[in-house]
Amino acid sequence: MEASTPLNAETLVYAYASGAFPMAEETGEIFWYSPDPRAIIPIQSYKPAKSLKPIINQNRFEIRVNTSFEQVIRNCALPRATEDETWISEELIKAYTDLHSMGLAHSVEAWQEDKLVGGLYGVAMGAAFFGESMFSLVS
Repeated sequence: MEASTPLNAETLVYAYASGAFPMAEETGEIFWYSPDPRAIIPIQSYKPAKSLKPIINQNRFEIRVNTSFEQVIRNCALPRATEDETWISEELIKAYTDLHSMGLAHSVEAWQEDKLVGGLYGVAMGAAFFGESMFSLVS
């Protein structure tokens, strides 16, 4: 797709169906990427790190789905500690939030003491889930 392609929920659906996804440059200009191959994690053979099990057993986090999509994507849009910029622009936030309203974009959230402390968002199409970005505020 070309950089000048308008960004909206419908364009995102077409892009994902075609194997592409958008990223914004520091200027806000949107570019489309289509890596070949795109990283794939087969869910049937995925094994989480052994260090994760004790954390899950401690019940330190409440996991919620789709309760604060825009809050998740806005946290993902904050620059990382080692970087000054982000690839998630306001235009991307609006398009993905609209896609969420259509039931195609989702958030998985980690809550601690009723405070959002981590999460990820992505797009579900068919049997695939495209994880786009994540954030964490606690270890």
